[in-house]
Amino acid sequence: MNQPWVNPDQQGLPIAFPVQPTGDARVDAALERLQELDQVPIGEHAEVFGDIHARLSAALGDATSVDGADS
Repeated sequence: MNQPWVNPDQQGLPIAFPVQPTGDARVDAALERLQELDQVPIGEHAEVFGDIHARLSAALGDATSVDGADS
């Protein structure tokens, strides 16, 4: 199995950054998952991003349904 290339100058540097609250609990919970990136192997980052994308898509879909923008 090929190992992902890692820039030796960036090894050990944190990936995650502080996330500002949005006021929407579902969006905030999804964005909080970004904090996990420092603790999971690079090979698992796609799964984390996929989950974040799904959560944000669901929140956006619900928001547009409530606003009536999808009619």
